[in-house]
Amino acid sequence: MDSVQLSYMELLHVLPYGYVLFVVALLGLIIGSFLDVAASRFHTGKSLNGRSRCMSCGHTLSWYELFPLLSYLLLRGKCKKCNASIPARLLCMELLTAGLFVFVFLNATSYPFLFFDLTLTSLLIVTALYDMRHMVIPHEFVYAIGTLSLLYIGYEVYLSQTFGVLIPHVVSALSVCLFYFALWAFSKGKWIGFGDVKLALPLALLLTPYSAFSFVVLSFWIGALISVALLCLQKVLQRGKHRLRIWRIPLTIRSEVPFAPFMLLAFGAVFFAQANVFTFMMHLLPL
Repeated sequence: MDSVQLSYMELLHVLPYGYVLFVVALLGLIIGSFLDVAASRFHTGKSLNGRSRCMSCGHTLSWYELFPLLSYLLLRGKCKKCNASIPARLLCMELLTAGLFVFVFLNATSYPFLFFDLTLTSLLIVTALYDMRHMVIPHEFVYAIGTLSLLYIGYEVYLSQTFGVLIPHVVSALSVCLFYFALWAFSKGKWIGFGDVKLALPLALLLTPYSAFSFVVLSFWIGALISVALLCLQKVLQRGKHRLRIWRIPLTIRSEVPFAPFMLLAFGAVFFAQANVFTFMMHLLPL
């Protein structure tokens, strides 16, 4: 009997496109919820397998209180038991991850690269979250990103059947890492931390020299823009006798702001969205 055998990849192509996007977004919501928990509990002595609790009254959340997005909306952003507000960042993190997953899916060139990009996106998000919370980048996150980078480069070598593709990636990784190391050494750790130097190595390994240059420049541009925006917002809030806080710490001109989130935003813009500083400058300053 002749029958049409559809592989998993072919099956995805025949499914309704809207349904596939919905599944990808739902996956992003679930992963985003987990990433926030991971960033909160990693290296704190708390198990990632433990039940989630209300941060105000300690109430153990039921299964129906843990649905991404839906539970937050149904509970109206408040704990069912003590009526304390649930941090809005949880909702924002779920929506952000869902949006990024959809963006990555729409721009993926193949399923192996799609799996890699979604995994890398998750690692970038949890690394940024953890650094914002604890002002440190765990070695485990750097190793995980480094492993993904090596697998990515190895797959490129497999596809091209030549080791020549390694050269621009190695040049990018060494150049960017040495540049950040110089900043760290010259400032004695005041401008950037050594964790940022280590993180730059596996990130730049995924880039070519031109994109690595854009990565470095954009990291400082994004950092400057966000820092200035936060300070301006602080001035506005002070007029109403309020203070802007970063993870419960009042923001001032002397506040330490983690640099890794700026690096990761810049890397995402370059790697996933192909942002190019040279193209931007040509449009900004046409000859």
